[in-house]
Amino acid sequence: YGAVPQQGQGSGFILNKEGLILTNNHVIEGAQRGGVKVTLSDKHKYKAAVVTVDKGHDLALLKIDAPNLVPATLAETSTGLTVGQRVYAIGNPFGLSGTMTRGIISAIRSVRSPANGSPIEDAIQTDASVNPGNSGGPLLNSRGEVIGITTMIASNGADQSSGIGFAIPINTAKAVLDDFAKYGRVRRPTLDVVTLEIGPDA
Repeated sequence: YGAVPQQGQGSGFILNKEGLILTNNHVIEGAQRGGVKVTLSDKHKYKAAVVTVDKGHDLALLKIDAPNLVPATLAETSTGLTVGQRVYAIGNPFGLSGTMTRGIISAIRSVRSPANGSPIEDAIQTDASVNPGNSGGPLLNSRGEVIGITTMIASNGADQSSGIGFAIPINTAKAVLDDFAKYGRVRRPTLDVVTLEIGPDA
């Protein structure tokens, strides 16, 4: 199909009928002011406002003004997932919108986000084909419920799927959304300590 378009691309999913959309921060990071646009499955395009971002968890919340939106169904929790469980990824790989791939949960493990180096606890590793453009899209269970947000691939230097993709668990996303709803910002736990280097003279 030739070269990938030069504009930044990614995926996301609708949270409610008011037009809130969840995606990855690295999908919209660096966009010029007012430059984020959303194309829905019916091909209609809308300008999106960035409501908030959480760089630590690589999440971004957008809002569009559009009629007749159908929200995604979020899983109650992402705990209890098992290795071998069937999963489905929906996204926009290489600009091919509305693409679904399937695979299994390969592992549940902690990994570091290449976007900012922050740890992603209990990340869902999957062999469902995930490529550039899938970032921010939903990872679904067999009931069509969102269990994670596809966020990165381990590709050993190649810019395409090697069968190792990772998704942020929906529990993490729900915690971020709850914090924003309650406090208007995302709370990040910290320890109030100062580290000192200990040398031979200490």
